[in-house]
Amino acid sequence: MELRHYLGTVAAQLVTELTPILEIKGVTSNTDLLGKYTEASIRSLVHRIVQPMRVSTGAVLDYPLPTVLRQIDLIIWAPFPVPAIFEVEGFGLLPKSSAFGVIEVKRSNYPKATAQLESFLADVDSRKVVADYDPWLSPFQDGAKSPGIGIICVLESAPSKRLAKLIAADRVVAVFERVGGKTSVRPRDVFVLVNFLHFVTWRYRASSANSNFPQINLEALK
Repeated sequence: MELRHYLGTVAAQLVTELTPILEIKGVTSNTDLLGKYTEASIRSLVHRIVQPMRVSTGAVLDYPLPTVLRQIDLIIWAPFPVPAIFEVEGFGLLPKSSAFGVIEVKRSNYPKATAQLESFLADVDSRKVVADYDPWLSPFQDGAKSPGIGIICVLESAPSKRLAKLIAADRVVAVFERVGGKTSVRPRDVFVLVNFLHFVTWRYRASSANSNFPQINLEALK
């Protein structure tokens, strides 16, 4: 067996639990239901890879608070240096410093998906929705990779030029693609996602191993 074929087989097995996403459209066309099921399925897969870190949907909090908080599909976080402010059953409002990675989930590449992914990634790049780079980690290239990624579960048509550019840059991954009625796994994208999740867990482990014991700044409370 060639290495390429072997890795393709491994990738297909890693995302087996996502295959019902491809079939649920035969039961309902309600886009809200399709989206919620897709997010829940992706959340389960992500948690399997990043545990013991936590995975929630919700928002991140930072001062000063914006007028409207951005809803984030998946936040990969740990109660370090601060626990969640509000947390229940997979929902959380979390301090930005505790959010080590974030994910935007799309079931398919529908017309508005690309613009929504671009908006999300812009907020990631400006660090509005995820923990800042840790200066202590700068020698280890913490800033070399983005702590946010977009996931499209299935490409139901050829990606637009803008979306193709995001995929080529590993800013967005597409798990499946449908061509001529046949659906197949995209192995490279699966492993891009796995590598991203390992990077997020590394951010947490490296930050928590910092010799400078984390402390909340109390100066503003004087």
